[in-house]
Amino acid sequence: MFFVTALALTGFVLIFLEFFLPGGIMAIGGALLLLSSLVIFHLSDSSGFSFALYALFLIAFLGIVLRLAIWRVRSSSSICLKTDQEGYCASTYPKELIGKTGYAANDLHPSGHIVVEEQTFQALADQGYIEKGSLILITGGQGSHLIVHAKVK
Repeated sequence: MFFVTALALTGFVLIFLEFFLPGGIMAIGGALLLLSSLVIFHLSDSSGFSFALYALFLIAFLGIVLRLAIWRVRSSSSICLKTDQEGYCASTYPKELIGKTGYAANDLHPSGHIVVEEQTFQALADQGYIEKGSLILITGGQGSHLIVHAKVK
């Protein structure tokens, strides 16, 4: 009986550790140990009631271990953010440039670089291909890119 308990406890520990050392190996090992514990328990005690009770105990304790591991992961400051990130954006285009003109620093097919007010920006042509040196008009933006189209002279 000690061997069965040791197998089950080791399986639970491996499943718990899987949350902190991901890769699947510990979870697979833990599941195999739990199943081995269940099989050895059934072979040593042929009573159907005690087998069902032991299986329910394993399932209930597995639920507790999973909840404990998830709680521990969420309370750890190094893995999950504790603050809401709504409204934050990694990079945005300069909105004050909309409506201004410049020229294509290289061919835009459809992305490339433009020069506006002596500064270089990433841009996306909204109408296909724009040749290097062509006048452009900034019409909007997407992420960190300005949306431009060729300006008719």
